[in-house]
Amino acid sequence: MASTSTVQRTSDPVLARTIPSLDGIRALAVLCVIWGHGAATLPQTELVSFLRTYLPGGYFGVQAFFVLSGFLITTLLLRELGKTGRISLAGFYRRRAYRILPALFVFLTVVTVLAATGAISGVGPRDIISPALFLRDYWPLDGSWWTGHTWSLSVEEQFYVLWPLAVILMPRTVAVKVLVIGVLLSPFIRVGTSLLPFVPEGAVTYMFYTRADALMIGCLLAYGAGQNWFQRVTEWVFARRLQWAVVIWLPVSWAMTSRFEGLWMYTVGYVGDALAVAILIVWMIRAPTSPFGRFLNWRPVVHVGLISYSLYLYQQLFLTHHNDTWFGGLTVIGLLALLLTAEASYLLVERPFLRLRIRREHAKTTG
Repeated sequence: MASTSTVQRTSDPVLARTIPSLDGIRALAVLCVIWGHGAATLPQTELVSFLRTYLPGGYFGVQAFFVLSGFLITTLLLRELGKTGRISLAGFYRRRAYRILPALFVFLTVVTVLAATGAISGVGPRDIISPALFLRDYWPLDGSWWTGHTWSLSVEEQFYVLWPLAVILMPRTVAVKVLVIGVLLSPFIRVGTSLLPFVPEGAVTYMFYTRADALMIGCLLAYGAGQNWFQRVTEWVFARRLQWAVVIWLPVSWAMTSRFEGLWMYTVGYVGDALAVAILIVWMIRAPTSPFGRFLNWRPVVHVGLISYSLYLYQQLFLTHHNDTWFGGLTVIGLLALLLTAEASYLLVERPFLRLRIRREHAKTTG
């Protein structure tokens, strides 16, 4: 179990003291992304091919991040609404800006410098402008590898813009119905979009409106938490140990994704995996002292979760065939280089801005 000091350093300090295992789940998510990208740089032996088939890849890591984001953001919004009777959009957007923008802009600056010096190639102005404006999930879909991963960050930022307004405007019961309908319609939306002649192949994987169901499932989880009906349902599920269905579902889904790709993911894979992540979150909140819960709250795992945003940003520079230097690819040296870079980003960029935000909020409160 992580110590109090460790938990209080979490990337979501408002939530850390009440919801365990969050950074641990983040750690698993970013490790899936690292494995998914890094495995492609390894010699494709039978063992590697087997592991790529039956272990979760980057797509699942992103799905886990989406569910977490929906859950955490909605929890914060509902908590603020319950405490103050209102939601400050300016305060919400300011907190998100402190959290997301500094590390992203430093990363984009690094990519720009590397491109300008010839260290990397294929980076055009649109490959920097699009992530900076959080449009990478729609434009350019044929862009450079080096900032291609920011499509998922763009999806989350578009969610951050839209969802607080929805929470303000919609009563709880209406919001829950809208979310349920959205989740149910999402497979049809994905399949329909993939059949449109003007949609590039694979674009369904990246666009906000085709991937929002994982965010919506996280939102539903936040709306349900603390409600009597939700408590009754979860008690019924856990009393019958039905949560262990996740352990069966996930490896089957990963294998089906490897075998059928879009046919599986667009229809049941994305939705099923997101629901599995939601169940895992509830499971770990209920059982933080279980063996898996203790693992997720173990100090090294918590720390990986703390730096997961920086790991997510910079893994794209290391875990690729495009990096043919001695620190490229999924090697010990490559992983150490990535870890050191992420540590530097967290210590020199993320944490100072988080502390600055907290100081300014404290000064406004006491001023």
